[in-house]
This record gives sequence, C-alpha cells and structure tokens, in this order.
Amino acid sequence: MTFRLHSIIAILLFPALLFAQTKPQSSKPAAAPPSGGPYPVMSSQARQRAQQIFQMFEAGQSGAMWATLAEGTKKNYGSEEKLAASTKNLREHLGTETKMADEDFAPSLARPWTLYSRLSDYSKTTNVQVVTNIAINERGQVEIFQVGPERGFYQGRFGGYKDTTKLKLPFAGEWFVYQGGRSAFQNSNFNNDDQRFALDFAFLKNGRPFSGDGSDNSDYYCFGQPLLAPADGTVVDVQDGYQDNPPGRPVNDSPRGNIVLIAHGNSEFSLLTNLKQNSIKFKKGDKVKQGDVVAECGSSGPSPGPHVHYQLQSSAGIPLPDSLPAQFVDYIADGKPVPVGEPVRGQMVSNAPASSAAQPASTK
Repeated sequence: MTFRLHSIIAILLFPALLFAQTKPQSSKPAAAPPSGGPYPVMSSQARQRAQQIFQMFEAGQSGAMWATLAEGTKKNYGSEEKLAASTKNLREHLGTETKMADEDFAPSLARPWTLYSRLSDYSKTTNVQVVTNIAINERGQVEIFQVGPERGFYQGRFGGYKDTTKLKLPFAGEWFVYQGGRSAFQNSNFNNDDQRFALDFAFLKNGRPFSGDGSDNSDYYCFGQPLLAPADGTVVDVQDGYQDNPPGRPVNDSPRGNIVLIAHGNSEFSLLTNLKQNSIKFKKGDKVKQGDVVAECGSSGPSPGPHVHYQLQSSAGIPLPDSLPAQFVDYIADGKPVPVGEPVRGQMVSNAPASSAAQPASTK
C-alpha cells in the first residue's frame, strides 16, 4: 500500500529557534548558547556538515547520527536505541529519496547555527514532498533534526497579480532574504492568508545576523538601520509605542509591533512591521517619496529577533487586506541585475547602485 504522508505525519522535532516559531515569554533570559568552532555559521564547512547528516539519515546510520547530536537533542531522544527505532520507522514509511527538489541554507536569527532545509521526493509518498530541517551549531553538532510534509497552499486570487507601483527594496545596502518566495518551503509567511507574499530580510556579516552571543538587540547588525519608503505615497497608519523585545523573547502585546503603512494608490499599500520603538519619522497623513527614511529596523511585537518584515497589501484594513505579490524593480540578487522580480529565500539582495537613496547598512 502506498504511504500517504498526510495521513501519518512522522516528525522528529527538538528545541529550536526556527524563524517562524514563537517562544513563550520567560521571566529569565535564556543562557547564551555555546559559540565558536570549526563550523562557522553559513560557512562551507557547516553546509557540508548538514548535507552529511542528511546522508547519514538516508543510509540508516543511526549510530553515526547519534554521535553528532548536541547534548540537549540527545536528552530529547533519550537513548541511541530510541533514535535508531524512530529513524528506522520514519525511513520505512518514506522509502528512499528519489529526487532533491530544492535546498537552502540560512542562519538562525537567535542562535549561532546554520539552518539547512531540503525538499525531497520519496519513493513511498504520494502527491506530497517531504521537508527535512537540520540545524548545525558551530561545533558541527545537530541542534534540530525535523522531517515532515511540505504544506501546499493555494496562492489565492492574487497569485497572478502584477504590481502597478514600481517598488524599490526598503533598505540600503545588501541584505539576506530570510523568507521569500511562492511556497511554504521558501517562505513561512505563505502559511498565513494575510501575509502570504510577505518577505523578511536580515543584515549579515560573515554569514551571521549578530555579533557576540546575540543576547541583546544591539548585537544585531540590522537593529536601528534606516528603512526606506518603497515608493511615493501617503502615510495612512502609524504605531510607534511598543517596546523592542529581547531576541528570542517575542510578546503578543500587538499583532505586528510598531508599524508604518503607506498608501501608493491603485489599492496598493506597503506595510513595514516590528519597527524600533519611537523611530518612525512621519505621522499619519504625511506624504513620502521613494527612498525617504521612514523608520528604523527593530524587534517589537511578536518578532523573534531584529529583522525587516515587508508586505504589499490590498487595503489599509477595511475591508481586511489581502497579501499581494511584491515585484521590486532595479535590484541586484546574488550579484546579478534584476529589472523586475520577487526576491527568494537565500538570496542576497540590494537596490541597484544608481537608485540607492541612503548610506549602506553599517557593520558595527
């Protein structure tokens, strides 16, 4: 009988800080994670290590896998024997990988880890692809090993939408696309109707979004960086009073933290969220020009750490907005010029030099 992954979902999941997750608020700050080692975040060594771990799983080498697990991950499994039984059961249901459809690497926003995601076809699955997520710390140990079905979502009535507004990326300098694309594999925002085509960006230095242990917002290279109006328009909503939360400790005091919403006309609105407290430069009703500094990058509301969240939407709130695909113009992606396009997770993107409107992000 053909195994259907939707009917029996096998997941191996351990404490992690993937971007889309929200940790419960704690009265005590989390201990700084160990850092340093031969597998620096986003290095070729870390990437190869993650791929090696996946091959161990594919080959049924549970003993070798056990030896790679971080101590916290071992405690969750309980024993090498339990790991062997779990991985054997999972592999029996999945079969073997017949095709790697996609893969990407990203840094954790709150830990010195490299996150590896792999999208695969398996011999015993039907009409569904399988996602494997692996997190490697800088000592080459496995902090996360997660296997589950790719969640397919309908793109909605705006899947084929073409922007009227000529949008520019809302920052200066080169940033990493943390979430972006037309699938749940590429973009965790795709799981939510009102944020389906939203994008998230992080500023990296040497593959990392922060210096030190990342325990304070000031450690993050993007925190306080200027954010730009993507196009001319009118500010129609501002929220500026929510505090910036410590990394890894988001709160639900507001749906999106501090925000600025800009109307461009033709039922197109740019929304920037999770902004730094008291950083918004304009008030409701003000006119802005493309490239104006409108606010600063922050970590307010349900944000797991400082980053830029941007989305194009169809209304200011009434009726409830639909997420629209954001097609940016005149930008660079991985060193190549893009006249019009939609950034995808894993790319390094920047506005084309001739249209830069502010100084590049500092490296602190």
